[in-house]
Amino acid sequence: MNRKDFSLLNCTMSGMLAFVLSVPVHEFIHFLTDIIYDHEVIWFSAVAVLSSDDYDFMALSPFHRAMAAGGSASVINALVAILLFFVIIKIQMGPGLRVFLIQYYAMQMCLGFGYFMVNGLFGAFGDWGNVFELFPDSTVVIMRIVLGILGSTGIVFTMFALNYMSYYFVKHVDDRKERFHVALGLHLLPFIASSVFAVIVDMNSILMREGYFDANPFFSIAVRFMFIPLFWGFMFTWVMVKHPKESRFRYKLPSEPRYVLWGVTIILLLVDLFVLAPGIRIS
Repeated sequence: MNRKDFSLLNCTMSGMLAFVLSVPVHEFIHFLTDIIYDHEVIWFSAVAVLSSDDYDFMALSPFHRAMAAGGSASVINALVAILLFFVIIKIQMGPGLRVFLIQYYAMQMCLGFGYFMVNGLFGAFGDWGNVFELFPDSTVVIMRIVLGILGSTGIVFTMFALNYMSYYFVKHVDDRKERFHVALGLHLLPFIASSVFAVIVDMNSILMREGYFDANPFFSIAVRFMFIPLFWGFMFTWVMVKHPKESRFRYKLPSEPRYVLWGVTIILLLVDLFVLAPGIRIS
């Protein structure tokens, strides 16, 4: 393989590492939330935490009810993403770490503001969908409006932020081929690879085994909509948004083979697929 091939592979593996350190960790936050609120956990998996049905959420204050029922993880994802944004913008670091943090930032934004947007606009499934069931309809309307606006704003911001961050690696801003190469590695390849892997994980998960969503892969594919900023980050950098007048170039994408990165990522992906996805019985 040539150096260019290694840079794309490095970026893809870095993006997959960001993914596998985001989605299962999102579920682990749900797990910790259940422990904090003394809610019995039955199964922990890479895609869901299944808890007992006899918990009295209505005994909690509205804020704690929302956090305990599923809101905590996306809130923490959003806060982590905001912190990462300033770390990436303000702190000096090497190219490999910056690639990873940009991709990790994207995953955290999508899991945080993506859930706000999807649940706010569509009601739908998952984190805040569970919360809505515990509040009066009038309150849910207000919650959905707030979450929809907040989530949509965050997702659109992410698209432009990823475009901005791409130019740390673009030396000649008017070179369309160079912009394509950088955006392909930073954003599009990780988006495609993580989406395909996520669907495979979902098909092997406890949710499908237990018959949730009628074992329909369309649900898993639809969830990828939350991660669409990675696609638009690619498109914005390549052709859709005018490039900056002055270069922000700091370094090239890492082009040497990163064997440790590849090995660690592959191991974690296998653990995610064959251990965490099927689920670990807790009680």
